[in-house]
Amino acid sequence: GSHVAGTVLAADNNYGVLGVFPGAKSYIVKVFHGSECGWTYRSSLIKAVEECVDRGAKIISMLLRAPYSSNMDRSMFEGLHEEDGVLFIAAAGNLGIVPCYIRRRMSML
Repeated sequence: GSHVAGTVLAADNNYGVLGVFPGAKSYIVKVFHGSECGWTYRSSLIKAVEECVDRGAKIISMLLRAPYSSNMDRSMFEGLHEEDGVLFIAAAGNLGIVPCYIRRRMSML
């Protein structure tokens, strides 16, 4: 999510890492709330993605785990990819032990 975006957007300041898109605009949206940050409603995820797209995002980076598939998110991700050319990048999650059905989409890297 935001960690990967920060690495990709790292400024050319002759110090540390240089990102592949230094100077590009970023827009950070918090989807998970509370102290645990372990889950959220799919509707919150969809709202956050739509907010990013409304602001002009063409690449959206996320870290997600979802133990089951949903027609709601499938329609949203595939529709935004096919109609608006939005590329979604989703990491497996920090544990890597729960299957992530969200990543099993043609619109998702």
